[in-house]
Amino acid sequence: MAPRPLDPADPDMHTKAMCLTSVYHKTPYPALSSAQPIAKGKYVLITGASQGLGYHMAKAWAKGGAAGIAICARTSARLEPVVAEIKSINPDTETLAMACDTTKPSQVEALFTVTKEKFGKLDVVIANVGAGSRGLNVGEADPEQWWNDMATNLRSAHLTSHYFIATFGPAPIGTLITLTSGAAGIVPPGLSSYGIAKQACIRLAEFLDAEHPTLRVFALDPGIVRTVAMMPSFVLYAVIEPELVGQFSVWLASEKSEGLRGGFANVAWDVEELEEYGELIRKTGLVKSKFLAGVTGQEGGAFKK
Repeated sequence: MAPRPLDPADPDMHTKAMCLTSVYHKTPYPALSSAQPIAKGKYVLITGASQGLGYHMAKAWAKGGAAGIAICARTSARLEPVVAEIKSINPDTETLAMACDTTKPSQVEALFTVTKEKFGKLDVVIANVGAGSRGLNVGEADPEQWWNDMATNLRSAHLTSHYFIATFGPAPIGTLITLTSGAAGIVPPGLSSYGIAKQACIRLAEFLDAEHPTLRVFALDPGIVRTVAMMPSFVLYAVIEPELVGQFSVWLASEKSEGLRGGFANVAWDVEELEEYGELIRKTGLVKSKFLAGVTGQEGGAFKK
């Protein structure tokens, strides 16, 4: 039976379209909330944490009892309210706030060096920095702006991953989460720089999983989130509460998420189903990107007569 066509008037359209599980969520729920003590005692670094998703993920980790939270943004002054919020939630959580342009290797290297000096370890790194510009049709828009989007999204994720591994390697342990987007799987005109970069972030997670088997790597799609800046055409579909993103990032740092290692995950997916079918998901590569890598069989040819 063919799937029902998507209804553009349905606010849940994009959430449903990206859903692997039979149940999807837009707000925190008991099975996910009960997993939050996983954060207790862990040391976490979150890039781009002065606002938006990074800010909400920092709050979730503080609520869960993280031992230390390092945050960065391009301007250190913008991090002061976030540090205050973390301390108001959990006075026992150590904090580190640094200015860092995550597209600059020297600054990212310094971020991890200082974090290691202060915390001694990192259990979780979340490469959250990202941005997208609309109307960047190839051949019409400024090519520099197109490449700026690529750098902000992909270069930031790569440098954050690189210096985490280089600083805490050679066999790093812990969890690395790169932020991706559903835009990686659709083709909206004018969003090629963003969509391509976010698709590449998924591939980055897959390669990191293959190259560093001691590291737990995930590409996380937060969905279209309320209160987060977005293009006008997506406002109707902004149904995900930011608290859900924060709690899901904590759950990913647990062994319960093993089935998703090295692949794509969406915060709306039901964690009970993911835990139940985790082994099947991993064995079949269900959350890995696939093109022609063996899908045509040993002899090749998709159109055999």
